[in-house]
Amino acid sequence: MNHDAIHALLGRFVLTFQAVEAAMVELTVKIVDGDPEYVATLTTELDFNAKARALDVIYTRHAQIHGLSSKAPHPDFHKLMARIQKLATRRNDLVHSFYKLLTTIDGEAALERTPTRLKPSEGIREQDGEDILPVKLDAEIAEMNSILQELEFYRLEAIDIMYPVH
Repeated sequence: MNHDAIHALLGRFVLTFQAVEAAMVELTVKIVDGDPEYVATLTTELDFNAKARALDVIYTRHAQIHGLSSKAPHPDFHKLMARIQKLATRRNDLVHSFYKLLTTIDGEAALERTPTRLKPSEGIREQDGEDILPVKLDAEIAEMNSILQELEFYRLEAIDIMYPVH
């Protein structure tokens, strides 16, 4: 059993999440087609979910202007943003937790996650945790990689609209 591998997976999850956030900012810069410093400055001040909500609205407007969709919000992009926001919740759960090493009955390294959240209004500390196996983190990282590919599709689409090949 190698506990270093499960730690590396947890780190890969966090770093891949950061790549998703960077891709969202890059897509926002492309769609807005303004000074990238202005956009980067504004997006730096937004928390992750605010970035996702803003990008959802910005992309809907972009799609309407360029005849990609007349619907608001843009159906496919809105679904992508919902997946991203679900991922953000998971990322926060993983980052703001305590961990213990586990070994499954099959000898596989795993983690026991205990949240660190407080519920002051109820006078309790949230205790519900979970056991995390590498296969679960692998699946979540694969979902993030899929999201990155979809964000790249939309970024390239924005570039094609701005710089059409005749």
